[in-house]
Amino acid sequence: MPVVRFHLYFIGLLLLGAVIYFPPVALLARFASGNETYSHIPLIPLVSLFLLALQRKVIFAQCAPAPALGGAVCAVGLGFYALASMLRESAASLTFRGQETPNDFLALCMAGAVAWVIGSFLAVYGAHAFRKARFAILFLIFSIPLPSFLLNGIVTALQHASAEASDLVFRLAGASYHRRGLVFEFSNVAVMVAEQCSGIRSSLSLFILSILSGAMFLRTLSRRIVLAIAIFPITVVKNALRIVSITLLANYVDPRFLSTHWLHSSGGIPFFAVALALLIPLVWALRRSETSSRKEGAAG
Repeated sequence: MPVVRFHLYFIGLLLLGAVIYFPPVALLARFASGNETYSHIPLIPLVSLFLLALQRKVIFAQCAPAPALGGAVCAVGLGFYALASMLRESAASLTFRGQETPNDFLALCMAGAVAWVIGSFLAVYGAHAFRKARFAILFLIFSIPLPSFLLNGIVTALQHASAEASDLVFRLAGASYHRRGLVFEFSNVAVMVAEQCSGIRSSLSLFILSILSGAMFLRTLSRRIVLAIAIFPITVVKNALRIVSITLLANYVDPRFLSTHWLHSSGGIPFFAVALALLIPLVWALRRSETSSRKEGAAG
C-alpha cells in the first residue's frame, strides 16, 4: 500500500479525534492564550510534527498496521475523556496567578487526546514505525497540563528553594536585611518570594528544552536524565539572581523596580538567557564526556 494512503488514513483518524476532543482542546487554547503556565502548549504539536517530518524516511520505511493495538490505545484515551467528563463537577480547580482553570479536567482530557493520537498512529503505521517515531509522538505528552497536585508541588518547591538561594546571594553581596520565612525586609523595601517568583513558566520551558537537547545531542539515557534533573537548580539560580537584582535595585535605586519597572514585569527574558548560559555548557560537557567514553571503549 502506498505510504500516501497510510497518511490519509492517519489524517482521517486525527480529524475524528479533533471532533471528539474539540471542547477540551478549545478550552485549553483559550487558557493558553492568557495564562503563562499553558503558553508553551500550542508549540508542542508543531515540534512533534517537525520531528516526524525530519525522520519521515526512516519512520515510514516499513508500515504494518496494527488496528487492534491502536484501537485499544484509542479506547484508553476515550476512557480518560469519559472519566474527566464524569468528574468535571467535582474536579479540583487550580487558581494560579489570579486565574481559575479546570486544571485536572484538562489534564485528563488531554491525556485522552494524546492517547488517541498514539493509538491512531499505531493503528495506521504499526508498532515498528511507532518505535522509530517514539520520541516525536511521545513528545506530545508535554501538551498535557500538569495535574494541580503536581503543579502546586513544583511551584512550592521552586518558591522555597529560590528563597534559600536568594538568601545566600544576599549574604554574599553583603546586604543588610532581616528574613522571616519567605519575606526579606530591607531598609526601604520588603519583598516576599511569592508563587510568581517560582519561575514555573521558564522552568517548564527549560525542562522541555532539556528533553529536546538530550534527544538531539546525547545518546546515553543516564546523561539525558542528568540534563533533565539539572533544570531544577538552574531555575533556582536564575530565580535567585532575578530576585536579588530587583530587590537591591528597589532598595538602593528606585522602589519602582518592584512595581512598574519593566525589569519586574517583563524581565524574565534576560534572566532566561542566564539560564540558557548555564544549560548550554552543561549540554556541551555531557556530550564531550559521552564522546570520551566512547573513544575509551573503542580503544579498550
